[in-house]
Amino acid sequence: MLKPQIKLNAKKEIYVPGDKSISHRSVLFCALSQGKSEIHGFLEGEDPLHTLHCFESMGLSVTSIGKGSYSVVSPGKGNLKSPKTVLDFGNAGTGIRLSAGLLSGLPQIKATLTGDASLCKRPMARIMDPLNEMGADITSVEGNNRAPLLIQGKQLKNYSYTSKIASAQIKSALVLAALASEISIEYRESEVSRDHTENMIRFLGGNIEHHSSYHFTVKPPYQFEGTRYVIPGDISSAAFYIVFGLCVGGSEPLLIKNIGLNPSRIGILTVLQNMGGKIEIVAKRVECGEEIGDLLVYPSKLKRTIITEDLIPSIIDEIPILTIAGLFSEGGFQISHAEELRAKESDRIHSMVSNLEKLGVKVNEVKDGYEFGETSSIQNTKIETFMDHRIAMSFAILSKLTGVDLSFDDTSWVDTSFPGFFDILKSF
Repeated sequence: MLKPQIKLNAKKEIYVPGDKSISHRSVLFCALSQGKSEIHGFLEGEDPLHTLHCFESMGLSVTSIGKGSYSVVSPGKGNLKSPKTVLDFGNAGTGIRLSAGLLSGLPQIKATLTGDASLCKRPMARIMDPLNEMGADITSVEGNNRAPLLIQGKQLKNYSYTSKIASAQIKSALVLAALASEISIEYRESEVSRDHTENMIRFLGGNIEHHSSYHFTVKPPYQFEGTRYVIPGDISSAAFYIVFGLCVGGSEPLLIKNIGLNPSRIGILTVLQNMGGKIEIVAKRVECGEEIGDLLVYPSKLKRTIITEDLIPSIIDEIPILTIAGLFSEGGFQISHAEELRAKESDRIHSMVSNLEKLGVKVNEVKDGYEFGETSSIQNTKIETFMDHRIAMSFAILSKLTGVDLSFDDTSWVDTSFPGFFDILKSF
């Protein structure tokens, strides 16, 4: 297994930016609510800012009141207006899919939603098909089930849906459509996906009834009022430095402050602890219906573990950096049941495998994952990021830990989710 070339000999404390998933949703719930809201801890990365600017063009009044803090005044969902230009969501898959759901349920809205070249390759039928079954009018402009998407808002009808995959984006798109159209929705999924949307509904006083962990119903009325949102640090961003703190040399812990610990998101902690990682949660608290805490991460000896299928929905965004942990693990690494990785910002199975092979790692790729044995060395190479922020950050962590000089085709994608990532990395 690889050996770290740097050590932590003194306790260090870092913060990571606000949770991307909750930042997107805070904008959408501000739009659904009547009156003035405040958002604090907002991720000022390209993805959430695209969502914020898109809703500004439909009637939200947004004022910056400090770093990561905004005053947002909404005329109420019934008074949002059609944008005069195409809505550009950049690279934000969450932004475009959730917004498509919300706008589909507003009869007064007509809009075209698009994004960058990467986003326009990502599958949209997974939300389009059920939304159209609800009575929506959402089509692919190019006829290929990809963005750009043309939406003519409609009054939707009560709906019951069983999702074939555990996806918070599908779930949230349909629930937001129901909230916009003041209808009820019954939703089932095979595994529990992240539940930030449900938490926000409860926080705002909405009626959500859970029949089981995988099955719930949301019913009107949804007359939400403006409120104050406090967004925790993003555990998906923290994951890069959790792995760094586990794999670095030395004996002192890394303290990562103010991290969201939603139970549907902490699979990364479970997997790393199963690999032998020592991670302590301290200063637990609750903000806006979300669990928050600080993480103490100690340098640890890691080993290969079996990652069970039920954990995949809660670690899907963290698999690239978990793979890097696997390079420092006794016995190597294996991931399976993760075909959803192929539908992310890049085909992350291909992206990881091709770059690992460039490093000299022998990898076996399969349809739903990949595996490699214990790795003792890697070689200098140029990393192809495939326009994917998590690929870029994962291999940057590897370069820092090993001292191997890796070059990158482009790292600008990192700003979509983690502005300041490289500044923190340079501080070690």
